[in-house]
Amino acid sequence: MRRFEAAVQELGEQSPTGASLKRMFAYWENGERAVSVPVYRQAFVAIYGESAESLGFQTALTDTPQQHDATHDLEAVRRDLDSVLSNAASSEVVLDDWEQLVERYGRATRDRPAPLLLNDLSDDIGQLQAALADCRSAAGRRRLTRVVARMSGLMLLTLVKLDDRAAFRRWARTARIASAEAGDSSTHSWMLAQEAYGHFYSNDLSEAVIVAERAQLVSSTPGGVGAPLAAALEARAYAAIGERPATAAALGRAEELVSHLSGDALVPSAFGYNEAQLRFHAGSAYTRLGDLPAAFAAQEAALALCPPGDYTDRALTQLDRAACLAADGDSTAAAQEIAGTLLGLDGQQRRGIIDGRAREVVGGMSDRQRQLPIVRELRDLVSPTREDRLL
Repeated sequence: MRRFEAAVQELGEQSPTGASLKRMFAYWENGERAVSVPVYRQAFVAIYGESAESLGFQTALTDTPQQHDATHDLEAVRRDLDSVLSNAASSEVVLDDWEQLVERYGRATRDRPAPLLLNDLSDDIGQLQAALADCRSAAGRRRLTRVVARMSGLMLLTLVKLDDRAAFRRWARTARIASAEAGDSSTHSWMLAQEAYGHFYSNDLSEAVIVAERAQLVSSTPGGVGAPLAAALEARAYAAIGERPATAAALGRAEELVSHLSGDALVPSAFGYNEAQLRFHAGSAYTRLGDLPAAFAAQEAALALCPPGDYTDRALTQLDRAACLAADGDSTAAAQEIAGTLLGLDGQQRRGIIDGRAREVVGGMSDRQRQLPIVRELRDLVSPTREDRLL
């Protein structure tokens, strides 16, 4: 396994976590799963020095993006989860292990590239499905169902980052079922906040507002993360629509709700929310409203508070700053900000909403700005999507 891990890293990819790696090898050795991820096939080819075909791989190596292989299997996993959500119990040790695992995943969302997280999540959700199906005690079933809800919410977040809108919509339904079954208002509120973000990044702003408001209504636990997270998203959605009073009101609620958070709720994690995230969301809202002084101030605060490894929030904040610089007439600084942001990330990190936001910022520049040499040089970095090229 150490040779495999080193080979994956030499290919420029991040190896799975130790626990996931052990499970993957167990599946492969038992013949329960094929080696379907292209970079993993490449690693075995590099280790053994033989062709893919001679190693028993059914198809030749391709450079197909990693998430396509994982996403292909997700729909089957999602259907199976739906069918077993009404059953479930395990020993205390097993239940504790699952709850600790989902917390680790929550922290990993801050710095682990979404395509790699997608593979690990899909693997563990498949095993969680089996645990839920075998569980018989009511208490154990409730705990495992809560884990399912949280894992499904993490899947939503990962698919949103990858901008996989079709898969996001399907998993949103599964997450709603699981969080309702869990009977935990805090988890349900948090999951709805994640769904609201998916609608926001899908440009369904009215639905984003509706779901964000619902997330705040169902939150009955003081100090819960779902309500402030949803309020901040509601502000961004209203700002994108151009509703200034509603934006200000939502930001005010988010500020008030964050002031009541403490302990684990402030830890950098998908299950936490803190001042750094609030400043990023406020900066995003002010950017979309065109309130440049407020946007620059919020962006500066966000970048000062955001941990270096939290690449998604940092990158999106920097791209918001580029949008403000362009709106302020400083095309050179805007182009430099975009280039510096994208060149500071690898392809796995940029994929999805970061690439999409960069295209949006450049597309929002004036015709005159886009014709400037320094902006035109961004063309290779800010490549259009396939859909854009067909227009």
